[in-house]
This record gives sequence, structure tokens and C-alpha cells, in this order.
Amino acid sequence: MGLSNDSVRLLALKCEQGSNRYLRLRAYYKGFDPPLTFVKPKPKVMEKSEQIQPHAWILGIDVSKQSIDACLVRTSDGQLFESKFHNNLSGFRHLKRWCKEMKCECDSSTLCCMEHTGLYTRLLVHYLLSREVHVWLESSLQIKRSQGLIRGKSDKIDAQRIARYAHLYQDKARVMQLSVLTLEKLKDLQANRKRLMKALQSLRTSVQELKPFDPAIGKVLEQTNREAIRGLEKSLDKVDEQILSFISEDQELKEKYDLMLTVKGVGKVLAAMLLVYTHGFNRLTDSRKLACYSGVAPFVYESGTSIRGKTGVSKFANNDLKQVLHMAAISSVQHNSELHEYYQRKVLEGKNKMSVINAVRNKLLHRIVAVVKRGTPYELNFKK
Repeated sequence: MGLSNDSVRLLALKCEQGSNRYLRLRAYYKGFDPPLTFVKPKPKVMEKSEQIQPHAWILGIDVSKQSIDACLVRTSDGQLFESKFHNNLSGFRHLKRWCKEMKCECDSSTLCCMEHTGLYTRLLVHYLLSREVHVWLESSLQIKRSQGLIRGKSDKIDAQRIARYAHLYQDKARVMQLSVLTLEKLKDLQANRKRLMKALQSLRTSVQELKPFDPAIGKVLEQTNREAIRGLEKSLDKVDEQILSFISEDQELKEKYDLMLTVKGVGKVLAAMLLVYTHGFNRLTDSRKLACYSGVAPFVYESGTSIRGKTGVSKFANNDLKQVLHMAAISSVQHNSELHEYYQRKVLEGKNKMSVINAVRNKLLHRIVAVVKRGTPYELNFKK
């Protein structure tokens, strides 16, 4: 009985998955004619720069509005300890006391993993960071999909699953830094700015739509809303000033913010949003990944010979950032002579207008990442 070269390669690849499987395959195929010879692969050794010291303790926490469920894992033997506490300062103190009873000091040797739950995790994150605990906020969707097929759900079980996930993937943990607290304030201010803009747009649009059909009542509403609109505009100006003030307090953020503003078409709103969502460009430092996160990276949609969909962007993206980036691209096409010529040339070539606008979005993101990485202002005719 003989095997093709492709089959031999496939069997050799399968042997790399573990020594036990390698031994079973070798024993099974000894009787083949001609006999197959396997070379056991050498184990991969991480370089010094890649070696990561594992944490002594893993703390998985499922956070709800009023309580937190904790699952503590000792990495040396995998033993689990579980308990439940109130989601307030008193509960956090009880959590720390309980950890010490389990011989866990709740310091830099502990990795605490939680899901993103908005405001509910804020106090706990601040408390843990102040005690030098390594905090890892992970997407709930990422944790869920890593579990495979699961059945049943409770806060206690969720804490176990979070702890198990952190234990398995602790080498990929993205630990939060203290600078995140400043970015957290910026995010709150940006959310408030969005609400103010929405209220302003609602008041202005309703009056403008009513005026052509009923000028009398439209004029009355305009006079009535005038003071409210002025108040919202003043609040909007104060929010913008506060955002700039928080950025100026952090020298590193201020430098990156100023560098982004040197790119034509990038305004204060887009620059501040990028600082928040990239964590001060400590994450998403690759322009392609940032384009994917912003929803402007094109993806093909095809399978076999029967499915040939249109290439388009994914809806699984940050829509707020995408909206502001779109407005920046429109402004660049109108006021930046270089991008205006690019837009006109591509349209004359027969390209779809929205596809060209999307290309401009990508150009802006690539330029932003380039100036931040390089640490120098944007230059139109940059020479290496």
C-alpha cells in the first residue's frame, strides 16, 4: 500500500500537533509498504523577547450592576476559589481581604480579567489599578466564541468562563495603563458632545422643516427655541474646551494630538476620537487594523464558483468613528487640492464615487498613523 507525497506531507503536519499523536501515527503506519519514516519535530522555543512571565493568580470577575462574582485561579495547580461581593467600595475591600485569605496578594502578580460592561466596571477598575493589579478588559463576544459550544448561564458560571479564558490566553492579555483613566474622561466628554449635537440638530431641523409649510408657527418655535439653542451651543463650546484641557494635561497625548492636526483634513474632533479608541495609539498601531476597526477596509465576498458578491466594507465596526472619518474625507475632497485632484481623476476613470471617498478615508488614516509613528509633522512631499 502506497501514499502520495501530498498524503505524506499531511501526515507529517498532523504529527506536529503532539508527541502522543505522533507515536500513534508511527505505530499505525509501520506496516505500510513502503514503510513511512517520520521525523519528530523539535519543540518551538520562544525568543527572549517573546517569553512572557505567567501570573501567579488569575482573577475572573463577572460584573453586574449591584454585585460581582469572582473566580480565583491558582496557576500553579489550577485550583479554583469562588465568592460573591457587592459592586461598591465596601465590596471591593471584602474582595481584597478574601484574596489574601486565599494567599493572593492582589498585586502585579495577579491578572484580573473582566468583560466590557460600561459604567458597571469603572469603580472596580479604578480600585484595582490603584493597587497595581494587572487589569484586562476583554470583549464579551471574544470570550463567548472562544468557549465553543456551551450550555447554561449564570453569573457564577460566567466568572468561571472568564477566569478560564484569562488562564489560557494570558500571554495575549492587553493590560490597562494608568493613562487609560484620562482617556476614559475624554470618552465621557465625547459622549456628552454627541448628545449635545443631537439635541441641537433636532431643534434646528424641526423648525427648518416647518417654516415652508406654516411660516407663522415656525417663527414662533424659532423664537421659543432660540435661548435653548444658545445654551446648547455654549455647553458645546465648554465641552470642547474641557476635552482640549484634558489632552494638554498629558504630554504624550498632547504631542500625538498636535501631530494628527498637521494632516490636512483632520480636525480636533477626529483627533480626539482616535486618541480614545486607540488608547493613545498604544493599540491599533497598524494602519490596516485601524482601517478595519473604523469600517473602511474593503473585504471580498465570494465562495467557490457560485457566490460572487460585491467587495465592500464590513458593518462590524466603530460607527461613531466611521461617521466622523467620513465627514473628514468629504472636507478633504472639497478643500485639499491634492485629494480633490485624486477624487476627480478616479471618478473620471469610472470609479464609484463612494468607493473613492472610502479610499480617501484610508489615505487619511494611513497618514495619521504615519505621523504618529514617525513623530514628525505631516509633509506633503516627504522624502525618506
